[in-house]
Amino acid sequence: MIQSLLRSMELLEVLKEKNGSFSIAELAETMDLPPSTVHRILQTFCDKKYVIRDERAHTYRLGPALIPLGRAAARGIRLQDAAGPVLAALTKETKEDSYLIIPVGSKGLVIEKVDGPSHLKVVEEFGYEMFLHCGAIRKVLLAWQAPSFIEDYLNTVVLHDRAFPETEPNVLRKELAQIRCDGFAITRGEYVNDAVGIGAPIFNSSGRLAGSIGIIAPKVRIENDAHLLSQRQLVQHYAAELSADLGYEGVRDP
Repeated sequence: MIQSLLRSMELLEVLKEKNGSFSIAELAETMDLPPSTVHRILQTFCDKKYVIRDERAHTYRLGPALIPLGRAAARGIRLQDAAGPVLAALTKETKEDSYLIIPVGSKGLVIEKVDGPSHLKVVEEFGYEMFLHCGAIRKVLLAWQAPSFIEDYLNTVVLHDRAFPETEPNVLRKELAQIRCDGFAITRGEYVNDAVGIGAPIFNSSGRLAGSIGIIAPKVRIENDAHLLSQRQLVQHYAAELSADLGYEGVRDP
């Protein structure tokens, strides 16, 4: 029973990671399981609409029943509840889209977003995942990981997989050390051309990294260095406020 459950969870993870539609043969090869085993798991998930089958192409993809489950799980995160008003205030002052991102394995997951007033946007939505070295708000999450995690990430995701955006381990290692020293990250055009990202870490009552918040803006709206400094200070201010709301006493307003 436990093995069957683990296989079922693994199948969902494969479908999530691939983010597409796949045949039974493709899933069986990826999971190194007999096609008959994969078919049985898929039938159960299809009955509950956790997976849906394309009758014409004979392929499978994640189904609509998972959406309310994901939203219910996100609502249960106290961090997200506390972050709503803080992100709203950050957006009001910066006039940019603001984000709350948490680390999930080697990626950063958007669990809350507040839209700014401009129609010119850098699009990231609820549930959006990208690698932790991608953009300022995610790099903050990577910078505060344990040294062993960072080294494993550099050796696998960066060096072996050459994951986007491509960089070199030594370059990223130095950048992460500087981010941790500064207490914030600023990136320019790393995964969206002509975009500027600013991120700062969030800590919980036990002093552990809980997530990060920040803004992403088209470069044309960052008028000059003084404006960039002002935006960065606002991000740090509200990161400190959210950490304080979570019970962390070590944050000081920059």
